[in-house]
Amino acid sequence: MRNDAVMARGLVRNLGYFEEMQRLRRQLLDQYWPKIEPVVTRLLEKQRTPLTQVQIEAVSALIAETFHLAKVDRIYLDMLIKRLEARVLGYGPASDRGEDIGRYITISDCELMTPLQFCRVIRHLFAKFGYQGACVKDTWLELHHSSDPSQRILAYLEVKNRIVHEADMHELISLKKQQSVERALYITVGTYGSEIWELATHQGIELWDGHQLAALLDRVRLPAGAMLD
Repeated sequence: MRNDAVMARGLVRNLGYFEEMQRLRRQLLDQYWPKIEPVVTRLLEKQRTPLTQVQIEAVSALIAETFHLAKVDRIYLDMLIKRLEARVLGYGPASDRGEDIGRYITISDCELMTPLQFCRVIRHLFAKFGYQGACVKDTWLELHHSSDPSQRILAYLEVKNRIVHEADMHELISLKKQQSVERALYITVGTYGSEIWELATHQGIELWDGHQLAALLDRVRLPAGAMLD
């Protein structure tokens, strides 16, 4: 029992260290990006196409070498590059609608939102796929499809960039039973602990992490005003 307790304390310390390092990496990238952005801008203006994966890797390596970083947060870097591509190249659905393509909502924006703002953004995101609903207590959404009200989704939201564990699932499991909803989602801007996947599968809960959410936001390109209404 004593060894288990020591291991548990060590795990908590390690998780705290991981979260702190992730936060610091993003702060450093915010600090250094203005010095790298002109280089990427010139490249985009020259080739007039989005960066390839090889070019993104090269940008990541340039940042790491120039500023002596052991690791660059690739999710955050990808979002910064996508935003710059939209502004420089003027492509995509947002530009077709005449919106400010340089300010569509990204995963990095979500990390700075209040729970209510994040809930509004997720509601707008689902609206793009035909779902309607309302935020409840700023932490979850009850959604139904406009063409078939029987298609219901319960979406539980976590706006903090952290590791989600089994204990965090209990409220959603209880809500799923109370609302008698077959499909439930746990949506986070962070990541999931390795132990949570089996529980989620057993409870019929889909897990969306920051990677998946970032990809969806990049695809849909919600305007910044989505967090306000």
